[in-house]
Amino acid sequence: MAYSDNKRNGFCGLMLALCLPLTACSSGEAAVKELAQLRWNALINGDFGAAYQYYTDTFREAVPLRRFKKQTTGVGLWNKAEVATVQCDSSGKRCEAAVKVTVALKMRGMVKPVETSDTVHETWVKEGVFSDWRYIKK
Repeated sequence: MAYSDNKRNGFCGLMLALCLPLTACSSGEAAVKELAQLRWNALINGDFGAAYQYYTDTFREAVPLRRFKKQTTGVGLWNKAEVATVQCDSSGKRCEAAVKVTVALKMRGMVKPVETSDTVHETWVKEGVFSDWRYIKK
């Protein structure tokens, strides 16, 4: 009976080792999807302080918040954004997000603004086991 228990424990350990990387990837993808959406919501609403928090520490050290506010263009044009897909690499420390961003342009002679959309590709990284996901500005 002890031999059977050892085989079962070994099998369970093996299954756990195989499943953990998959769980880490799927949970990373879910986290990045949520964070990317929150960052875009903040940008659309003109909340630069909230959006700024999602950038890497390196970016925030190089670009102060007041300069970030000045160089960020699109507020007022961006109408909505929706994170379409997120795919993480095998390390679980780098993810690519595809975000469909819609802008509304007022055109002369048109009653309603004209909307157009494009997909923006973003890179998000996680450094260390307990760190937060951060957006890399390219």
